[in-house]
Amino acid sequence: MRIFFFINHLADGGAERVAATLLNHLCRKHEITVVLFCDKKNSFTIDKKITTIKILCNNNNKIINAFNKIREIRKTIKQNSPDLLISFLTYTNVYVLAANSLIRRKIIISERTSIQRPQHLGIVLLRRLLYRMANMVVLTSKDDYNHIKWLKNKKVIYNPISFKSSTKHQDRNKTIISIGSPKRWYVKGFDLLIQAWAKVALLHPDWKLQFFGVTNDDYISKMVKSYELENQVDFLGWSDEIDKILQTQSIYVLSSRNEGFPNSLIEAMSQGCACVAFDCKTGPNEIITDGKSGLLARNGDVDDLATKLQLLIEDANMRQHLSVGAVDEVKRFDKELIMKQWDELIQLTIEN
Repeated sequence: MRIFFFINHLADGGAERVAATLLNHLCRKHEITVVLFCDKKNSFTIDKKITTIKILCNNNNKIINAFNKIREIRKTIKQNSPDLLISFLTYTNVYVLAANSLIRRKIIISERTSIQRPQHLGIVLLRRLLYRMANMVVLTSKDDYNHIKWLKNKKVIYNPISFKSSTKHQDRNKTIISIGSPKRWYVKGFDLLIQAWAKVALLHPDWKLQFFGVTNDDYISKMVKSYELENQVDFLGWSDEIDKILQTQSIYVLSSRNEGFPNSLIEAMSQGCACVAFDCKTGPNEIITDGKSGLLARNGDVDDLATKLQLLIEDANMRQHLSVGAVDEVKRFDKELIMKQWDELIQLTIEN
């Protein structure tokens, strides 16, 4: 089967990691072409059997740029006549659906963030108009599935774990870790986490909070200085060995204001971290069983997050209990199980 896969880029990002995993799986059985719209260098390795096409439309006028992109996508589809189109992420989905509207190739689109996240009104309207044209819309949470009652052609497929689970639960550093892009610090709630940490840090001077993916020259580092926490907060940038790092950390915190499906949370759980997360929309309460595989703090409640951090710091038995429960919980996100769901969906789409 010839499948064309559309995504803006394969640089850093949770959606991009999932895309690369899916591409490498699909190319075992199918002829795969990935279509990119950005010239960024790939952060994730894809199989050499996969063909790459780049559609670069860089007109300064956004409207002209959008029409050019739709035209080039339509041309690419018509010239290559793939059996199936797969598209990842909202803006790309809109472009590909518009380009395919007259060609009518079978198409699966996938939202990788919450469909409930605030969006520009134009995108909201286009999504509502165009998503009905897809053969299937893949969502990453049951919450989103239940929310969009206007859409019938929908299915939930969770993200897969990228790492093999670790059962090492002892000899962990007195560190709390959080992961995310510095550009998305507000969505990731890093400001809320600093506020919570400020309530706990002085009581436990031998513990540190470490940010991976965040440099020390942004708004968050200024917050750290204002709370005089420089000695208990580290900014460590990106790492290609985050799985090994997670194996040495005691606690992982997800302080996001909203999520789609937080890959970093299931990755941390798979490596045996004791995890605490805001019960935000969407994802955490579909991943964590509260008190068994992690702790859920009231969404946006800094005091509740601080209380739960303090509990985990002071109770080693609780940390070990949650660590064991986390590794067991995330078995349902095993890569082979998730890829099987994609295989079944693709087969069903082609047959119907």
